[in-house]
Amino acid sequence: MRHLALRHAHGLPLSLEDVAKAEGISQGYLEEVARLLRTAKLVEGRRGAHGGYVLSREPQDITVADVVTAIEGHKWTAECLGDAKRTRVAAHDMVWRKVQGQVMTTLRGMTIANVAEVAVAHAKALSDLTE
Repeated sequence: MRHLALRHAHGLPLSLEDVAKAEGISQGYLEEVARLLRTAKLVEGRRGAHGGYVLSREPQDITVADVVTAIEGHKWTAECLGDAKRTRVAAHDMVWRKVQGQVMTTLRGMTIANVAEVAVAHAKALSDLTE
């Protein structure tokens, strides 16, 4: 998503092959992620020789929570919460529910544009160190 955000202003699609190479991630894994992001209407596929993926909305309108929810589902921390069928809620369940709420609040406050800005600043700082 960071790569797509950086290219969004120019309307340039990005192939999964290019992302896989840049990030050292399996293209097969990225295809599954792209399918989930398309289903959530966060990205659109473009066909053709210069095809690939583009964001379906402005980067500042897509939160990190949108991306995590698209990939992991709405109950992505369910394993931490234990068996919901218990009649007595354990103290650790309440702690994990509070943690989940705080994490989601944080992720809702961060956009893909923010992530891209941090990546650019980090890259610039690294290049300044090597000059």
